[in-house]
Amino acid sequence: MASNSNPVILIVGRLSGPKNEVILNILRQAPQIFKRFPRARFIVVGGPVKDVHRQVQKENPAVHFEGHQANLKPYYQKATVVIGAGRVALEAMRQKKAVIAIGERTYIGPLGPENVEKAKVTNFGDCWETEVFDWDRLAKDVIALLKDPQRRNKVAQTGHELLKAEYDMKKVYPQMATLYDRVLFESNLSQIHELPILMYHQVLEEEPKLAKFNLHVLTQDLEKQLQFLKRKGFETITFEDLLKKRIPKKPIILTFDDGYENNYDHLFPLLKKYDMKAVIYILADRKAKTNYWDLPEGEAEHQLLRPDQILEMQRSGLVEFGSHSINHVRLNTLKKAAIEKEVAGSKKILEQFLKKPVHSFAYPYGNFNEEIKAITRTAGYTFGLTVKHGPTRFGGDLMEIKRVHMFPHTTMFDFLKKTSCFYLRYRKLSGKEDV
Repeated sequence: MASNSNPVILIVGRLSGPKNEVILNILRQAPQIFKRFPRARFIVVGGPVKDVHRQVQKENPAVHFEGHQANLKPYYQKATVVIGAGRVALEAMRQKKAVIAIGERTYIGPLGPENVEKAKVTNFGDCWETEVFDWDRLAKDVIALLKDPQRRNKVAQTGHELLKAEYDMKKVYPQMATLYDRVLFESNLSQIHELPILMYHQVLEEEPKLAKFNLHVLTQDLEKQLQFLKRKGFETITFEDLLKKRIPKKPIILTFDDGYENNYDHLFPLLKKYDMKAVIYILADRKAKTNYWDLPEGEAEHQLLRPDQILEMQRSGLVEFGSHSINHVRLNTLKKAAIEKEVAGSKKILEQFLKKPVHSFAYPYGNFNEEIKAITRTAGYTFGLTVKHGPTRFGGDLMEIKRVHMFPHTTMFDFLKKTSCFYLRYRKLSGKEDV
């Protein structure tokens, strides 16, 4: 490391375009600095080094052009003061070096509390409305830093704290990823004219002896429906796709409520066979083994998915899991604290189990009201799914997304209608229930 009597002033930047002119102007101030510090040296890292730079070096041996360097860390470590903008300033701040910010457009000066905000908005001097440079001030600032170790340390500390607070990649990356996802999602929403969302429950090999609520489809019928979707050019997506990927021209979402084990036995093989996706809504209470909530109503008992089956389906990339509450209760019969536990609590439990975000919540029994919607939104869900209620066009209210119910007696002609652009609007105009 250079001493006060042998200071090293490091300049990093490309030697072309506007940046080259700035660097040459900085070096024109060298005589003032050498007058005060005769043993000071200017090291310039960047390229391409041309005749004009070699001439500067020839005229003053205390100025040396190093050209392009793959590893800048040794140069930062030897520097007393670093002059630069953008990434250079950040790298020097990481090494706890005093930075003088100057870029293609303006001179900011030594990083102190008084000019941190301007440094940030200008990318440390590279971006500004007009060119503003004070070369005489630059020379005086360099001399002041070389002369005063305490001031250098204060500038270095200011830069290092700024780096940790606002440029730490552990903080910046999630913020940028969230921003990118939001922009992409809004773009997707603006392009969606129709997005059919189908609601299933169980997938069975044969008709059950007891099916009070008809919450099933047969495997052979589901396969015919998936084949139909393929022929008609539909592409199945998940809610995570909607948030993080560019959606296809003809998207559709297949949802399956309650998380029955027969989804693993019969749905999952079909998804793999046809390379399709689905969203399954499960309970956060992993102790629940069967559909206990249906038994008092006279429905037959069926096994729910085991944890290992859920994780296997998730790893395939073909199945996304959403929340269906903790205990499959009618939320509109509960007090606010209990609703929050079922909605927000289930999200927390499932995210810990799945080790990934849970984006959507399917209201048990399709029961909800404005308070429940607000709690769902506050809990961090992007989507709230209903059964019969909601706007007929997707995106009208993301906390009240209407789905089309699939039944065991749904014919292929009915399936054609239910996947059409007009089905939900037709049902609303006709005043008929979804059948």
